Amino acid sequence: MLLLPDFNAQHCVRYRYSYSECSRCADVCPHDAIHLFDAGVELLADACQSCALCVGACPTEALTDRGVSAENILKLADSKKMMTVACTPSGAGGDVIVSCLGAINSVVLAEISRRGVALEFFGTNQCSQCVHASKGPDMIRLNLEAREILCGLEETKEWATLTNQGIQQSTSGNDGHDATRRGLFRSIIEHGRSIADGEFEAPTAPLKAIRAAAVFLPQRRKLLTGLYDELGEHPLRVARHPSIPAEDWSIAEGCTNCEACVRVCPTGALQLLENNAAWRIVLLNERCVACGVCAEACQPGVLRLRAEAYTLINKQKARLLRGVSKQRCTRCDRVFATEDGTTICPICSGDDTDFASIFGS
Repeated sequence: MLLLPDFNAQHCVRYRYSYSECSRCADVCPHDAIHLFDAGVELLADACQSCALCVGACPTEALTDRGVSAENILKLADSKKMMTVACTPSGAGGDVIVSCLGAINSVVLAEISRRGVALEFFGTNQCSQCVHASKGPDMIRLNLEAREILCGLEETKEWATLTNQGIQQSTSGNDGHDATRRGLFRSIIEHGRSIADGEFEAPTAPLKAIRAAAVFLPQRRKLLTGLYDELGEHPLRVARHPSIPAEDWSIAEGCTNCEACVRVCPTGALQLLENNAAWRIVLLNERCVACGVCAEACQPGVLRLRAEAYTLINKQKARLLRGVSKQRCTRCDRVFATEDGTTICPICSGDDTDFASIFGS
């Protein structure tokens, strides 16, 4: 019997926010073995072929598989100058054998190169005949493409290389997998644009829609930050890519201070800092994995991508996204955030409105 990936519901954005439309894991599954619902995902044992592509696609690592985990692969890379990785369907030998090469995420591949280990993929010349063929080759391409971005900075020119055996490259005018990329990933770029253009109407986010759970930091995000630790806090900008777990956000005018974005963030990238004088939302970019659930939960749709063309991938100082002063309500003595200097809190103001609607003004 094939082993299913492990699923941690509290790491899944569909659990954190019941209206989330994230479908990354289901989009990359070649076997229709993932059922989505409003509290996470269900893995269908009768359909799953243990390719682990869903593991590689999930930015929050709600799905895990020890065979393709960063811990396991990097442990096997220790003390090597060269390492070969082969896929099980190919029957080829290697230092590491995985069900599908597309399950190894781009950050792990970049970390292997940073350690000076030359990496070679075996089996990609047989992808078209593989049982995972409908999604596996495209996941391999995306991860290799993202790895090239991460390893293509001037500061990384001494990192080791990666070669692969025979994966077909497109000769079309575009990169040949744009359509598949859109199918595999609900792009954060497109999502942000749809909100900005008014094409996406975010549902209201009542308290019951956001499930409380502890924040956590996925291993791939730790590795991504660690890739460039020696470079300090000088901003490193790279082209935005769906296989790179990093994003940079801003808050436009119109924020209602509802705090939904902070409450729904699974990694603690968005944090609320407040005292009796001020209310502030800050971004810790080294914790953001580009899951996009904060933008989904933003009721007025003002949480936007900071820049269209690129994102930041290394640790930066916490950046203030929004800050407002706080006022003590003259009626109930509650402290509340306000921008217009009003002296009555929204709750008391709402009571006035309700009273007027019942008894007349």
